[in-house]
Amino acid sequence: MAEDKPSVTAKNPDLIPRIAVAVIGIPLLVSLAIYGPNWSVWLIIMTAAGIAAWEFLRMTLQRDFRYDGAVALSVTALTTATVYWTDTAALIGTAMFASLVAIFSTAMFTMRNHQDALQRLGGMFTTFLYVTLLFGAYTLLIKASALDSEASRASAVTYQAGWFLLPMFIIWGGDTGAYFVGRAFGTHKLAPKISPGKTWEGAAGGIAASIVGAFIAAWLLPLPSISPGLLIAIALPAAALGQIGDLCMSLVKRATGFKDSSSILYGHGGMLDRVDALIFASPWILIARELWLH
Repeated sequence: MAEDKPSVTAKNPDLIPRIAVAVIGIPLLVSLAIYGPNWSVWLIIMTAAGIAAWEFLRMTLQRDFRYDGAVALSVTALTTATVYWTDTAALIGTAMFASLVAIFSTAMFTMRNHQDALQRLGGMFTTFLYVTLLFGAYTLLIKASALDSEASRASAVTYQAGWFLLPMFIIWGGDTGAYFVGRAFGTHKLAPKISPGKTWEGAAGGIAASIVGAFIAAWLLPLPSISPGLLIAIALPAAALGQIGDLCMSLVKRATGFKDSSSILYGHGGMLDRVDALIFASPWILIARELWLH
């Protein structure tokens, strides 16, 4: 007897929740970015960073959270927060050194054998570097520095929504372009051992769409004046880095045997499934802004 074909409803049971999350979440995100105080935008990023750290540890430690895993999660969050709340390099360095000591020390007392200790240390330090570097850069994008003049700090707050949302326009625009171009024209596999569905054609379409997304962002969002050439110089590497970030997370998930980083975002997978490309692009956008717009 032939199997019945699944209905549209059965085939896409998460369609309505996915749409609901987007319809509710995106306006809230944009409204808070535009009208909220600087610390509230930081809190959004830090919430995502905390969830992402938990997901990364969950994968690399194979859900085996012990005392050392809890310590690694705590020091990762605290160090990432330190990047935003201080302008003193010595304090940031102290936080990183203290985190290193804490992770090593607790791993020594919770390990089951030497191989177990090596695997856990690898997962914890990778999580620590991944979250503090990438999410830390994102917090600096929206930060109103205490070292700046009052006028500069006022400008930073004025542009916080622009710098917060610009990476999203670039990356999510690229995701859309890569999806449709890849489906229509994709034939050459980009990284078949990591993500078999991705193609070079889709990647090229995604980069082009990311540049379009950057121009839309410059038109719609509160941002300082950026010339077209400079906007392309910012968007093109950001788009390429975003695709690398997406592949990196696919590699981690395949290596650890996870389909999604978690199921915390109903119908959308985990936090890292949504922001892996976004946070990979943020350090470059920060560097470009500091080099060319200051």
